[in-house]
Amino acid sequence: MPRICAALVVMALAVVAVILLVNLPGGSSPSPEAQAAPPAEVTCDPIGEGTTKIAPRHDAVVGPLALIGARQTPRRQPDAFGRQGYKVPVTLPEGMTATLVVPEHLRGRVGLVFSPRAQDAVLESGMRGADPAVRFTACEPEGEPGRSGWPGGLVVDIPRCATLIVQVPGEAPERRRVPLGRRC
Repeated sequence: MPRICAALVVMALAVVAVILLVNLPGGSSPSPEAQAAPPAEVTCDPIGEGTTKIAPRHDAVVGPLALIGARQTPRRQPDAFGRQGYKVPVTLPEGMTATLVVPEHLRGRVGLVFSPRAQDAVLESGMRGADPAVRFTACEPEGEPGRSGWPGGLVVDIPRCATLIVQVPGEAPERRRVPLGRRC
């Protein structure tokens, strides 16, 4: 019996040592936030001008970001990205930066496709190729106030109402339920 107790004590000490080693600065296990990949980035494209008008009956607005036509997706089947999603361009006021994020619990069910790399990856690998977050950087203002725009869209495993998050530097994140093939 004493040998079993001694073995258990040694094992317990080894487990504690591993936990301490992993959680110390410089340890081998980064925090969940650090493990997340940085967002894909799309920057100002002077050719890709966005619309200055937002139609509340057609577009979903999350913070400063407008998802053009998102409210009309419940009327149709997925028709983009290999019939896995919807073309939903995004616009943002000039001079702003915002990150569109799919919450952790929806990753693998909803994805963002706003770069040629993501589009190719989705067509090749399905939903796994989509980005979970995209940082949009709008063009600087020139003359009349306007919005920068980007082509792209979202892919879904099934038509759903999905919560998306928009993060603007220095502001609290905004969450919004967005129809993606199904009413919210």
